[in-house]
Amino acid sequence: MVATGAATGFGRIEHWDDTRGFGFIVPDIAQADAPDRLFVHIRDIDREGTRPVVGARVRYTPERQPDGCWRAVRVAAVGIAASRTPRRRDAHRPARSGPRLLMPTALVGWVALLAQAMTNARLPWLALVALAGLNLLTFVVYALDKHAARRGSRRTPEAHLHLLELLGGWPAGALAQQVLRHKRAKPDYRRAFAAMIALHLLALAAWTFA
Repeated sequence: MVATGAATGFGRIEHWDDTRGFGFIVPDIAQADAPDRLFVHIRDIDREGTRPVVGARVRYTPERQPDGCWRAVRVAAVGIAASRTPRRRDAHRPARSGPRLLMPTALVGWVALLAQAMTNARLPWLALVALAGLNLLTFVVYALDKHAARRGSRRTPEAHLHLLELLGGWPAGALAQQVLRHKRAKPDYRRAFAAMIALHLLALAAWTFA
């Protein structure tokens, strides 16, 4: 039995394999009971429009399949002319260096604080081992949540992910977001993630120089 999800949604095509005829759609607004990406097949796309392209904005209906996986059906392009050339327009715009420099700056500050804490004899070597294990755990939890999102199964609460980030697993969280392409399309989550980084660095600095 196929279950239809919420009403018609809107999103953008994040990936498209024209040879194999399938891809993935990232919703504009994530739903609590649906994954961050929805599978879409060429047969579920309105044939009267142009062929799908990465970045194109679409309208779709989410459906949960008998195996528990979600997919987008009754997909139609929205604003075709505007969606076909985003990369060309962006190529002539100056790069926004602020967001790109934020993570490297945070990592440099984090390493500097850890080094200072060790110099002050406030951080034992064993703590570094524990921190490495925490980051490994954070990446694994992200991967499991990504797998659950694709299958439409039970997800890891975002509060649990944020707790791992706050405790010091945020570097692995940042890596997982890029490598796994997970959570980075959700503005609310990204804002909370940045807050966890700031709180962790502030706490580490206060403890190091106390």
